[in-house]
Amino acid sequence: MNALLALTLVALTAAPPDTGSPDVKRLAVVVGANRAAPGRTPLRYAHRDARSVASVLVEAGQFSRDDVLVLEDPEPSRVLAALDSRLERLGKEGREGLLLFYYSGHSDDRALYPNGQPLELKALRARLEDERAAVRVGILDACQGGSWTRAKGLSPAAPFAVEVPLALSSEGSVLLASSTGQEASHETDELQGSFFTHHLVAGLRGAADEGDDGQVTVGEAFAYAQRLTIRDTSLRGEAVQHPSFDLRLRGRQDLPLTRLASASSTLEVRQELGPLQVIQLHTGLVVLEVPEGRRALRMALPVGPYLVRRRTPEGTFARELQVEAGKSVTVLEENLELVGAPGLAAKRYARPLAATLTTLPAGTHAVGLSMSVGYGEVAQDGSYPLPIAYAIPPSLSVGYGVGLTDRLQLSVAGLPSLAFSRPVKLFFGIPTPTLSFRLGEAGRTEWVPQVSGTVHPEFKTIQVVAGLRTRWWVSDSSSVHAMASVNHSFFTSGSDTVLLRLNPVPSVGAGYSVTLGEVVTLAVGVSAWAIFSEELVLQDGILHRGGLNVRVGLNLGGFHGTAFPLLSIHLNDVWSLTGNASLGLQPGAERSTSSQFSAGVLATF
Repeated sequence: MNALLALTLVALTAAPPDTGSPDVKRLAVVVGANRAAPGRTPLRYAHRDARSVASVLVEAGQFSRDDVLVLEDPEPSRVLAALDSRLERLGKEGREGLLLFYYSGHSDDRALYPNGQPLELKALRARLEDERAAVRVGILDACQGGSWTRAKGLSPAAPFAVEVPLALSSEGSVLLASSTGQEASHETDELQGSFFTHHLVAGLRGAADEGDDGQVTVGEAFAYAQRLTIRDTSLRGEAVQHPSFDLRLRGRQDLPLTRLASASSTLEVRQELGPLQVIQLHTGLVVLEVPEGRRALRMALPVGPYLVRRRTPEGTFARELQVEAGKSVTVLEENLELVGAPGLAAKRYARPLAATLTTLPAGTHAVGLSMSVGYGEVAQDGSYPLPIAYAIPPSLSVGYGVGLTDRLQLSVAGLPSLAFSRPVKLFFGIPTPTLSFRLGEAGRTEWVPQVSGTVHPEFKTIQVVAGLRTRWWVSDSSSVHAMASVNHSFFTSGSDTVLLRLNPVPSVGAGYSVTLGEVVTLAVGVSAWAIFSEELVLQDGILHRGGLNVRVGLNLGGFHGTAFPLLSIHLNDVWSLTGNASLGLQPGAERSTSSQFSAGVLATF
């Protein structure tokens, strides 16, 4: 597989200035391009790669947040304009400056492809040779060819050498490449990013600090990323990725890129043996790994909960901790506690099942197909001596959801359904979108406000729903749920007499769910509701209020109090079989009972 290399290039026209000096202005343009180049598959994590690089530059690289521009699938002209404006700024200020450019996305040996459109390498090279910036850093995580783990390729082409695409005429350079000219660079779901960028960022956060001097150089960051990229690509696919390195700095042996003392929130690790892993708890991702051996490292980490872990033949030793803003937390390897014996069963999946999460991860789609039937009885006092029984014919319906971000989810109900009555009928409902935004962290406490609305022109009805769902995790596989919502419908008539019917329906519920062995999820809950129905009639300019009618009811089963069906059987990390049963009770003058049963399949991808 032929590849344009993910590379880091530092070009200097003279002995490089100390990039840690406050007199050195640091500017960055960071680009992530998920959109597919012609004939290729879209990427999923290039945007995330770009945001990760931007974060470490601000948190540990002494870049001002305002001086780091992040562009997601921009037009090529916008990329060049951003570089030109920063070069112009450095030229006017007349002091030592560093310009960093990062790109993650598709490419070939002629161009990068932000937004799926070509950006000629010669145009980029001209900016990286501009001497208005004393130091120019270019990081391109891009390649050709390959298909496993979504290689960032375009189309096969003749092999080309590492130094050709962005070779600069300026003296002094450092060249880091995530793969050789014959290989592809890859991204993976497990890391939610590319192998090389993930490990490079981890190294810059402090894991690569070999000298324990509180700073990470280009050479240290590369050596760390190289070792782990080769390891991970060896374990996860047939095509092994071999990063390469070329150092040509005049007047200096290496170049510091991050200084950990400048970070506002840090974790200090005192390791005796190792290797230790640091896991971000709200994502479950291993954000960095500390190489084996005795070390005392300071690492710049975003605020949040983490787990420090060491795996040994005797078991897994770990400790939870919280990294707080403006503070440094210290963990000693000797203080880790035994949390798992080696004989315990390994996790079936590397990441939590999307079908069991409160909201879908960013870019994850969910499509559900279900067949349902229903039965019920209605008793009207004084009208009929016996209850009236009814049956709802079998119907086939579909639902859809997508994670817009890691916290924001869009769900759509009211999609076309098929009723197997006599005759068979196809119903085209009014699509009802629902937006859900998750607050809090998975595994702890989550709060999810929701809002949805729809208009039914045929029935002259407007329906608005607002609610709040909460989820308290009892363990890593079980949780308690609660919900409250208000469903308000407005009905109007088209006659000369204006009629407005108000139907607010408040409801509350609670439930419990548990996932057993990552194979079966059980969920059950109860919800109570009330309907307040009132008619307002405007006739001859006079407003008449009708009587207030109140009905209450109770529901038991799946999807009541929780967002899950009664039973889910997870065949793998994509497919799940679902089954549900629910019972509805309504007391009062029009007493009724109803039951509904459904079975279906859910795909998350």
